[in-house]
Amino acid sequence: MESKKIIVNAGKYKFQITDNTMIGRGVNTRNFNIGGGSKTCVDVSVDCMDKTNPIAVIPDVKYNSKCSIDAPLEKGGGTILMCKTLFNYVHKQLPILTELNFDDKSKIECANEDEIKNNNSKTMNEDSYIKPADLYYFYIAFNGKTWYEKHFNARQKGFEKHKSYRTKINDLLYSKERKANTSFIKLLDGFDVNEEIKSELEPYYEKADTIGSFFQSISKPDRCRLVRDWITAFMKYHLHDVFSNSGWIIELPLSTKGGKRMTKKRRLNRVSMRTTIYKKRGVSL
Repeated sequence: MESKKIIVNAGKYKFQITDNTMIGRGVNTRNFNIGGGSKTCVDVSVDCMDKTNPIAVIPDVKYNSKCSIDAPLEKGGGTILMCKTLFNYVHKQLPILTELNFDDKSKIECANEDEIKNNNSKTMNEDSYIKPADLYYFYIAFNGKTWYEKHFNARQKGFEKHKSYRTKINDLLYSKERKANTSFIKLLDGFDVNEEIKSELEPYYEKADTIGSFFQSISKPDRCRLVRDWITAFMKYHLHDVFSNSGWIIELPLSTKGGKRMTKKRRLNRVSMRTTIYKKRGVSL
């Protein structure tokens, strides 16, 4: 096994990327990870047995302040920058690699201050959760996209399924007609929402012109408390036939904020390369 470590600077952060190559009997794999040296935070595993069609997989991404070497990594923007740094490094090492495969298992901590204070687990890791909620459903409700969709332009592997999902999101969250024909009682009918929560949510709903603006109008400090117990069931009900948190891809390379725009020639080359790979896989476009 060959292994090398490099230090990269990205924005105000410094990361360590480890590149491991394993070649042996029936094995040809490259494993990349990024973090703060002592803490490994994001991994990419690439099966290179078929040199013309390498397959890359990423596991769940979790936040930890120790993911950068010097300055503590910030939530949100810091994690996004760290991921883009690794993903583009992997693509630079393997230019033929045009996509990353992953299952979206992302969670968000929805515990309130009292629940955090009353938590008795002294050995709990920073990237563990007291009251986890599914981030993909939570993010769809408040942003119209999953976290990976918004920041990495991710999509479900099936083009038609993803198209149907986007169509249903637009109807569910942004249709004024749908909101006008859906009373507050009807919206939450069948979901386990206690009466106190309903009484807080109803004024937000009555002032909104779409279901999406209803979610967005809820103040950020109150969002977890008001939706954590029912948002997963709500989204599953409306998206069950068009959405799955498994079988997603991120296309490479990723654009970085403040970077140069992709030229027309580069875009065409990228499309040509991806089309060739899809044809080899037997995917009809």
